[in-house]
Amino acid sequence: MSDFKKLIEDFPVLNKNDGFTFLDSAASSQKPQQVIDRIRCFYECEYANIHRGIYKLSEAATAEYERTRAIVAKFLHVPDPREIIFTKGTTESINLIALTWGRKFLDSKSEVVLTVSEHHANIVPWQMLRDELGFKIRYIPIDSNNRLDMEVAGKVINKNTKLVAFSHISNVLGTIHPVKQLISLAKSVGAATLVDGAQGVPHVEVDLKELDCDFYVFSGHKIFGPTGVGVLYGKQHILEEIPPFHGGGDMIDTVSLEGSTWADIPHKFEAGTPNIVGVVGLGEAIRYLMKIDRASALEHDISLGGFCLDELARFGDIKTFIGDRINWVGIVTFEHAKIHAHDLAALCDREDVAVRAGHHCAMPLLKELGAVSTLRVSPYVYNTKQDIENVIAIIEKAEKLFL
Repeated sequence: MSDFKKLIEDFPVLNKNDGFTFLDSAASSQKPQQVIDRIRCFYECEYANIHRGIYKLSEAATAEYERTRAIVAKFLHVPDPREIIFTKGTTESINLIALTWGRKFLDSKSEVVLTVSEHHANIVPWQMLRDELGFKIRYIPIDSNNRLDMEVAGKVINKNTKLVAFSHISNVLGTIHPVKQLISLAKSVGAATLVDGAQGVPHVEVDLKELDCDFYVFSGHKIFGPTGVGVLYGKQHILEEIPPFHGGGDMIDTVSLEGSTWADIPHKFEAGTPNIVGVVGLGEAIRYLMKIDRASALEHDISLGGFCLDELARFGDIKTFIGDRINWVGIVTFEHAKIHAHDLAALCDREDVAVRAGHHCAMPLLKELGAVSTLRVSPYVYNTKQDIENVIAIIEKAEKLFL
């Protein structure tokens, strides 16, 4: 499926709100009717708690929940579905790794390597754990072209490094990071690797068998799925070695007044009643995504982003922030020297155009870029050239209004 104009018809919020332009998919994607219908149908006809009931409805719900685990594994090219853990999203997945793997394997002599371009979700948990355990955090900087400085990375990643954690794609720059190279550097010193795929999974094919990272995480709501559900992939031997994240029902094997033993993976990490309907919705979202020609979709997003960059170049007071147009997914972040990003965003909203203004949960990166507050346009498969033209027209109006 690569007829993107036809695809727009699947998204109610876009085809039922005449004139509405949505360009904030890096924050969260819109939902196709197929996902909405699947969630409603499950609530109306199929809902029951899972893993515990021996009646037909519960057994069917359990099967559907586990079927989604298998779909996720296939989607990520993971041979063993037990390596797929359902969480609330990318943020919880990273916190799970920090508070289980991190507490077990990090100490005051350890070093954790991040990049300055990380989302706060892949900075703050490690800072909190550092304050508890006393290890050192080192950062890979960006170079003058807003790319990760891999020469410095080769020096920052050293024999003391225990973990290298980085985003697949920057949510500000839209840059596809050199994932394989970073994983190779980490492996050369025996360090574990964590890839934040929140922006990666929506835009590019992810083959975890090929990447061979230790952990990979993403959120369902950025790939047409519901909020409150995400995925943590971890290698089997690591998941079996680390302790549970939460205690409670369904993550145990035995419980006595004296102590408890844990269930096998993946259930060891899924305490309590999970987000059953969210997982079912995620499964439908992935089915929908897998029907789209991913290469054509990426070309579509890059084309719209490139058009946006070309149009913004006409404005003398606008500065754009990207790495380059080669390893890029079309996200365009920019600032106007004389009009605050929040004012531009408010003017866009008046015209029913949704864009994102602020620091995009990446304050360290914006500081490196010399920016405080920026506007971000993040096109996706349901956007058109007209959507970009709408933003450009509003900027032209803003300059007439403010300047």
